[in-house]
Amino acid sequence: MELQSHGKDWRSILLLVFSLSGIALAITAAISSLFMVTLNNSVVADFPEINASPLSTILAAGSLFSFGLLLIPVAWLSLQRLRGKKFTTLSLPPFRMSAWIAIPGLWVLVLILATLFYDRRGASWYLPWLHFLSIALPIYIIIRIAINRIPLGSSQRAWGVFGTGMTLGPIFSAIAEILILGIGILILAVFLGINPEKMINIERMINQIDNAPDMESLVYLFGPLINNPLSLLTALMFLSVFVPIIEEIAKSVGILLVADRITSHAQGFALGVLSGAGFALAESLFATLAPDDTWALTLSMRAVSGSMHMLASGLAGWGIAYARLEKRYYLAFGMIFLAMVLHGVWNAGAVLSVAGGLRLMLVMPEIDLLGTFLMIIGVSIIFMLIGGIFATLILSNIKLKASSQAPKSSMNIRKDSGLLSPDEQAFKGGVK
Repeated sequence: MELQSHGKDWRSILLLVFSLSGIALAITAAISSLFMVTLNNSVVADFPEINASPLSTILAAGSLFSFGLLLIPVAWLSLQRLRGKKFTTLSLPPFRMSAWIAIPGLWVLVLILATLFYDRRGASWYLPWLHFLSIALPIYIIIRIAINRIPLGSSQRAWGVFGTGMTLGPIFSAIAEILILGIGILILAVFLGINPEKMINIERMINQIDNAPDMESLVYLFGPLINNPLSLLTALMFLSVFVPIIEEIAKSVGILLVADRITSHAQGFALGVLSGAGFALAESLFATLAPDDTWALTLSMRAVSGSMHMLASGLAGWGIAYARLEKRYYLAFGMIFLAMVLHGVWNAGAVLSVAGGLRLMLVMPEIDLLGTFLMIIGVSIIFMLIGGIFATLILSNIKLKASSQAPKSSMNIRKDSGLLSPDEQAFKGGVK
């Protein structure tokens, strides 16, 4: 099917400006980072929170460079749209069996190479490529599992939603989460102002942190906080309540911008998956900038967490499609709430696992029953969710793929309701 060109559509103009700006900023930041490493062999000021070796800065530069490259198709397709080009409906064909074997096999090989050679001489030349592939390959596999044979609309729409999820999603999330943390710090400052004697303990802890020789020393330093139930509740509240709400809303921005062009439930779900894929790519690349002996495990877990982001965003996109096509707003809110719950439960499992592991580390070689219990519960939640997430992605694809193969009846229903998108109007009117 060939879709109508929408000419000087404001979204195409906005997308072109946004993508060109993103390309310029990302590549400029990447080159600046590498230049700073070359000059003084230290971490650049753009990434003060990493506080790591120059190799981490090089990986960050490689990630930024990859963002710039991935925004090039967005800019090109937006330019083509503004020039009046007509796009065909994009639908990913199924993988051949050889691809299902080769791509996962390549991913495993990349993980092995990244773990074995991360600290070798000359690693800065090849590690950024291994780092990107270790995150991007599983995300690509999950995309193919979730949206094969589902019509996505135009290629510009698909790439635009992916690019928005990769850039605006993390930016909006970071801003909102920093604001919440800032409010927490403000409350703490007021508390310390009322109780100045507590400030002495805070200053002492800061000095100890500055002088800590390694990560293990920091764990023991924060032992009282780790064992404090209030710390666990605070972490659960922030990571399992506020973060899922913020991130699921942020990941839905790209879908909302094209909501009036969504033509089916399947397309809403598929665009949501693409938005979640972009978000997962950005988050995972910047969450794995410190290579060590356990890097393969970290990269693998980020790949799995990417599937959670993609399913959650897919559910949100499905809900937006319900609102757009059928005005069933209660279902839309229900699907978005389900996405937030999925995200929150996943984060809760991660928090419980980490809290339990830290408690066990503090009492080794003794046994901490509460720490063991927390770790078992957290790991069990994660593993159950992994199975459920992949099963849901597969079943959703089967269901939605089948429904999207018979669009005429649903299109006629939406035509009678006055809900046809410009793409559908063009198709029904015979525009070629």
